Amino acid sequence: MADPATLIAAEQVVSTTVETGAIAAYGLAQKTQPLSATFNSISSPAFLPRSHHTLTIVNGKGYIWGGYDSGGGLAGTDMHIVQLPVKSKAKGIGEGAAEYKVVPALGGKAIESEDGKEFSGDDGEVPAARAGHTAVGAGQQIYLFGGKGENGNVIEEKGRVWVFDTETLHWSSLDPVPATPYPVGRYQHGAVSSEHPLPSSHPDAPASTYKESIQNTLAKVPSLLGKSITPKDPHGTVVICSGLPSSSSTEALKDAWSFNILTHTWTELPSLPSDTILSSAPSIALTHNRLYTITAPSSVGSEMLYLPLPKTIFYDTKASAAVADPNANLQPLFGGPEKSEAEKNGEWTVLPFPSNPLAPGPRPRKGAGLVPVTTGNGREYLLFFLGERFPSPTSSSSSNEEAPPLYWSDIWSYQTPAQAATASGIKDATRSSLGIATGEGTWAEVLVVADVEEVIESGQGGGEGISSKGAEDAKTGTGEGGGKSQPGPRGWFGAAAVEGNGVVLWGGKNAKGEVEGEGWFVRVK
Repeated sequence: MADPATLIAAEQVVSTTVETGAIAAYGLAQKTQPLSATFNSISSPAFLPRSHHTLTIVNGKGYIWGGYDSGGGLAGTDMHIVQLPVKSKAKGIGEGAAEYKVVPALGGKAIESEDGKEFSGDDGEVPAARAGHTAVGAGQQIYLFGGKGENGNVIEEKGRVWVFDTETLHWSSLDPVPATPYPVGRYQHGAVSSEHPLPSSHPDAPASTYKESIQNTLAKVPSLLGKSITPKDPHGTVVICSGLPSSSSTEALKDAWSFNILTHTWTELPSLPSDTILSSAPSIALTHNRLYTITAPSSVGSEMLYLPLPKTIFYDTKASAAVADPNANLQPLFGGPEKSEAEKNGEWTVLPFPSNPLAPGPRPRKGAGLVPVTTGNGREYLLFFLGERFPSPTSSSSSNEEAPPLYWSDIWSYQTPAQAATASGIKDATRSSLGIATGEGTWAEVLVVADVEEVIESGQGGGEGISSKGAEDAKTGTGEGGGKSQPGPRGWFGAAAVEGNGVVLWGGKNAKGEVEGEGWFVRVK
């Protein structure tokens, strides 16, 4: 007869194995959508009515520039800087002096002197006032391109990229190397960025990767061959896509370009398919190694596409993104789903997009936000939110019918492929082998919930901080005392990702045609 202690030990092993298997099975069966979100208004002394402007986040601060003001005129060239209630590389939540300030446009590059940093002069060139431009961050710099100016015409600057240094608070510009191609001027285009490729002297960058990524470019730029590059030198990549070439354009451009910040060169990427219908510029986002775009709607609805952007132009050691040479070997950074024929050929791949009103998915819109977020462990989504309804709704045929909205107030999530070398990637691979749906490529409406745990101040004067209202008021956008509990219907705002699972948005135009002036922090989980 077996020893009782042995029997007990065996029973515990069996029980543990069964429990572990049950937990694993439960985890695999859990759905990855829908997500939940909290909307929190940012308390700040800066009531800044803006539309068609940009919001760029660098080290926990929001940099708001350009666009139209509440009167419909161009907002000027001042940079508005708002301390946000988010973590940054330099400060934690709530640390340091909360602030809001306005910085006039000053030109001139910083130069080293015996007494420290000096500038080549405050009379240097600065970007003209504009709207419909893009401004994205890489390192400590903000890179601005395109837009429409005072006379309503597109500003043509022959590929020039404007640079705002968030440390010196001065503007400078980068012109493309002579005799190299560049994109035409445009407005309402999309833009994304990365700090990669890193200089070879950067501690996170393999020297071979850097050399491979700019070898061909350096051959065309003799002036850069003898340059001594340091980790602090501005570097990275800006990608633009589509846009309207003139104020009278009825169809948007279909091209895409990448700009190497270090070498000052533009590279044309594969254009959107010729049969893509664009009545306005699309929304774009960069996540992992794919550039996603949702086309601005037309009479036949919207379309979603992605372009594979592997690591040959820049390499992201955290596998969050990679911008590419379109002729390179298109292997994903860390494995991933099976490629389509278009992806294998370095072309845009068309993804299914809900067209049936009864199917779950965002309805056609323009001037919306498209921002990548993560819930951790390699699980990534695209948030597609708010925006102007398109086509514009017609008047109700009956006074009893509710008028359709001019702007949307909803928020949707699209599940992108999980990173393969992560917990979510392994879980999805297991699900696929067992015939369990992974949720990849699906849409779900994000559930708005109340958040009453957090109050964080932002701005001078000790404001009320982040206000949290109940989810019951989310549909109307109002809460107790008539205050807003969420942004409500609007489009043409500025938005940027923050903290992985967060988004900050500012301003925009509401359903009454009014220009909004407050900011919002959105966190998903």
